[in-house]
Amino acid sequence: MSAGVPPIQTPLPIPEPPEDCPLSHVGLAVDVGTTTVVVGAWSLRARALLATVAEQNRQARFGSDVVSRIAHAAQSPHGAADLHGAIVAQLETLFARALRMAQAQLPRGISPVVSRIVVTGNTAMLSLACGVPVAPLAAAPFRPASLFGMTAAWGDVRAGTAGGRAMPGESGRTALGASVVADGTDVYLPPCVSAFVGADTVCAMLAAGFPVPAEMSSAAPLLLADIGTNSELALYVPETPRYRSRILCTSCAAGPAFEAANISCGMSAVAGAIDLVQDTDGALACRVIGGGRARGICGSGLVSAVAALRALGWMDGSGMLCGQQDEETRAVMLADDVRLTQADVRNVQLAKSAVRTGLDYLLGMSPSLPTLCLAGAFGTELPLESAAAIGLLPPPLTERTVRLGNAALSGATALLFSPGLRQKCAALAAASRSLNLAAIPDFQTRFLHALDF
Repeated sequence: MSAGVPPIQTPLPIPEPPEDCPLSHVGLAVDVGTTTVVVGAWSLRARALLATVAEQNRQARFGSDVVSRIAHAAQSPHGAADLHGAIVAQLETLFARALRMAQAQLPRGISPVVSRIVVTGNTAMLSLACGVPVAPLAAAPFRPASLFGMTAAWGDVRAGTAGGRAMPGESGRTALGASVVADGTDVYLPPCVSAFVGADTVCAMLAAGFPVPAEMSSAAPLLLADIGTNSELALYVPETPRYRSRILCTSCAAGPAFEAANISCGMSAVAGAIDLVQDTDGALACRVIGGGRARGICGSGLVSAVAALRALGWMDGSGMLCGQQDEETRAVMLADDVRLTQADVRNVQLAKSAVRTGLDYLLGMSPSLPTLCLAGAFGTELPLESAAAIGLLPPPLTERTVRLGNAALSGATALLFSPGLRQKCAALAAASRSLNLAAIPDFQTRFLHALDF
């Protein structure tokens, strides 16, 4: 936590487990992200993490972002079944891996049995996972077929009938075969706020300690930012003499640049990725995860690279590369096999402008400078100084920032243990007001102004 940041509330009290809870019982907390799917396996008796597994979302072959996947589901005769089958098959694989790892942590002779699951994600990801129609998310007025906040059986989730209707196209049940989880296992699906502010944001609010307006109070505003392909923002506004306390939410279609998915040498934050670029004595110095030869650049490296180019004068304020480019590729070489192109810089500009527009709009609603709670994998590694230098974050917020890690998964984990927190989750969603940035009269002006570095 940066100096001078007010402490946020401790949000996740986990009650003592029932004495009769068998040692074998395991709970699975799942975050179905647009880019990455993460599963945590927890001992319900010991309240201990047994295993964590993650993979890139296999739905990416149908589109790198939510919009393209919704389009595939709506336009292809078996599109919805394609997407549902991909995510359920992936969950089965991850569940099996997590349970194998969990068994190694349990006493000899004890085999893990999944007794409950919590699955969070944005509205589109939950809809595709459960077989809920996503066509309403494709066009105005963007009214989702379900906002969830319900419990379903795992067998119904697998079959694509958790939404209460049969999914068009072939069901995934036949193709998937036997499951490592019993069909009758309860799956809790936390509530969403709107079409573009999902259960992942509500779970992150829980992890950040957002108060429920009208039920509890806090004197300090909180701003939550989960920056990614579909960046979601939430602002808790405390009560003032003029207004009651409230929660305002919005989403920003940033695209996949911050996850390096549409970057020429982009890759995930794994060994071989450049995760930090600095201006050192008039030259670029790159840090590589794991050391050794650079194979690509991840999101945090991308932000710092753009900031370093600007500091060196190799890029002007409009984002135009203006020095040190390779004459043949017209790109800046960061390492022997890693370059940054003009198109890469433009993708960063569009992404950061979308997020900054949303941040500035919500900041205008806050009575004072809030504490910024950065959530998600990108937020965990984001170099704050570089983010401020390129205009992604307002500089004053960098001194009032806490990093929450995967707050959506943290919230989902708490919901494995506490019915009371499920009630709070529902209250947070019900108290949240979703704002459509595109409907702001001066949205285009704000967006264009935020493009410059």
